[in-house]
Amino acid sequence: MHSHGVVVIVGLLLGLSIVLTPAGRARLDGWVGVVQGALSSSSVDSVFVALPTSLTPEQARAARWIANRHRVSRGATEQIVAAAFETAKLMRLDPYLLLAVISVESGFNPLAESRVGAKGLMQVMPEVHKDKFESNGGVQAALHPWANIQAGAAVLREYLDRFKSTEAALMAYVGVGPGGASEYPTKVIGIRDRIRAASQGRVLAQTDTGEPTAPTSISVRTASSL
Repeated sequence: MHSHGVVVIVGLLLGLSIVLTPAGRARLDGWVGVVQGALSSSSVDSVFVALPTSLTPEQARAARWIANRHRVSRGATEQIVAAAFETAKLMRLDPYLLLAVISVESGFNPLAESRVGAKGLMQVMPEVHKDKFESNGGVQAALHPWANIQAGAAVLREYLDRFKSTEAALMAYVGVGPGGASEYPTKVIGIRDRIRAASQGRVLAQTDTGEPTAPTSISVRTASSL
């Protein structure tokens, strides 16, 4: 058999081995959603596709700062910012807090997946929060940017209502129970303040690690345990 044929067969077998696993199918569904979004005329359903957006000057400055920080295309970042602000308005949330959670959780990678099964921009655990995906296509849409933002925001809103403070809600979001300890809230709040400052044309003073001098800078959490 020619070497080209061997390569093709091996590639097909590898492809099948990926698609036939649950994780592989989820990744494939995520890519399909992104591609379908590119072909769709709906700016909301195509949130991570570089479609025209109508941002306020503040939102545009926030998107520029995020794009530079995470090395994501400006058009794609603007879609995420627009979706975050729309979702925040619907769920009575601070849009800059949503953007900060996305920044810490996934670095604005819509197909991010953790070792423990958290998925998407806000690293939501689909099997734990099935109900949060029901209105957006079910858990198979966990990697779709719009569905993921909606689900993550719903989880955060639920925790804010339950625990009555941003810090406690963020502790719950990262999977830390009452009495536990985590630097996650400080990290998210620090990024939130930097994004908000950037949206206003300001730059917060930074430490050598690149985080704001207040609140205290900390290391990035690498995996979600939501």
